[in-house]
Amino acid sequence: MKKKILAMLLTVSMMFSISVPAFATIKPATSKENSEIHVSWVNTDTATATLNFSGDCADCSSIIHGKDGSSRITATALLKRVNSNGTTTVKAWTGLSASGDTFYFDRQYYVASGYTYEFEINAQVYRNGKVEYISVSDRDYCG
Repeated sequence: MKKKILAMLLTVSMMFSISVPAFATIKPATSKENSEIHVSWVNTDTATATLNFSGDCADCSSIIHGKDGSSRITATALLKRVNSNGTTTVKAWTGLSASGDTFYFDRQYYVASGYTYEFEINAQVYRNGKVEYISVSDRDYCG
């Protein structure tokens, strides 16, 4: 008798769990700006890298804002072509620096079309005798 009651209870519970409706939605696409990951830095307020194309001319730009008290920002900028094996550097700008708490970079470089490129900025932000290493990047297709 107990087995029949147990079987009946299991059957009823299965029927209720099967009839529960399921709902799903498609996640809306987000813009490039909204999908960035935000990192909390010690010496740096904000750091951006932007890569855009006008024909086969790559426009590489970056702005880095150090926190109050930042004395210097030094950087290296790299323009890389993305391929199946990783990336290959096509242009490097080295020895870049700015006194104070703000660093601006804006350069153009002509590339071969038909590839995806990555612009990367690696910087050191100096504040109160300490250095912070940061890196930001952006990718775009040159069509």
